[in-house]
Amino acid sequence: MLTFPNFLNTFPGAAGNWQTLDTRWSSPQVSVNFAGNPSVEREVTEDVASYGRQIGWLNDIVIALVEIEGRDAIAHHAAAFDSLKKLRAALKKIETIKERRQDAAVANARGALANLAETDKVAYAQLVRSLDPDEPPDTA
Repeated sequence: MLTFPNFLNTFPGAAGNWQTLDTRWSSPQVSVNFAGNPSVEREVTEDVASYGRQIGWLNDIVIALVEIEGRDAIAHHAAAFDSLKKLRAALKKIETIKERRQDAAVANARGALANLAETDKVAYAQLVRSLDPDEPPDTA
């Protein structure tokens, strides 16, 4: 992990505005540290839930509350109504991206299996026999 040094804070307006570059090759990221403990945030996102998953849960709650009780309250507040429209539109786009990526993942898996079948028939047969259609493979 690379952290830009604190001497950058000597420039006007730069205090607290620094980035941590995550140099792990398996999951390169750039994170901006505004508050909190970066090691705690990293562990939470790796072991509990990604930021996207956490935001997804909050989106589900907001939509449910609006659907159940808040429709009239939102309708009387233009900014909230506009934000709800934007949230719904964003959720549709997110779902489209997820579907597209899932299709790509299936195509990649098919390609990898076809390649394995061509290059190592024994390993391919062992892999296919080891798969349980009702249980996903253990990735650990």
